[in-house]
Amino acid sequence: MTLFEELFVLFPYLTGVRKLKTYLAFDMSFPNTWGLPKKYVNESQVVENDTQSKTHRSISFVSEFSQEGVDNTIDSIKNVIRYNKEKEEKERLFESKVIELKSLFEKEALGDLKGLEFNINQPKLNLEENEPRETTPVAGKGTRKRPERVTEPED
Repeated sequence: MTLFEELFVLFPYLTGVRKLKTYLAFDMSFPNTWGLPKKYVNESQVVENDTQSKTHRSISFVSEFSQEGVDNTIDSIKNVIRYNKEKEEKERLFESKVIELKSLFEKEALGDLKGLEFNINQPKLNLEENEPRETTPVAGKGTRKRPERVTEPED
C-alpha cells in the first residue's frame, strides 16, 4: 500500500504525525464516545492528551520507527476506527429496529403479538478441519412447531 492509501483511512481523525527521536507519534482525534479496545491497542504505546474539546479526545499512538512498528500501529488505529464505526452503526440499527418494533406493537392486536417470533438468518460458516464449531444459543418461545432439522452429510 502507498502512504496515501494508508493515511486515507486515518485522515478524518488524524491531527498530526510527529518524530520523537527514534519513534513516530500518530496524533488522533476521536469522539468521546469511542473506546480503545485492549484487543486492538497496546496500552504502553497509547497516550491520551489534554484537549479543549468537549466532544473529542486526543490520543497519540506511538511506535518505534521501523517497518513492523509503524505497520502495527497503523493497523491498531485502523482497527479502533473500524470497531467504533461498526459499534455506531449497530447502535443506529438498534434504534431503528426499536422504532419499527414500537410501531408494530401499536398497530397489532395483543393476541397476534403473543405469537411473535424473531428469526435471525445467519450465514453458514465453512469451517476448516479441526476448527471447533461455535454455537450461539437462541432463546424464545413461540406457538408454532419448528420443522425438523435437516442435516447435510459431511464430506
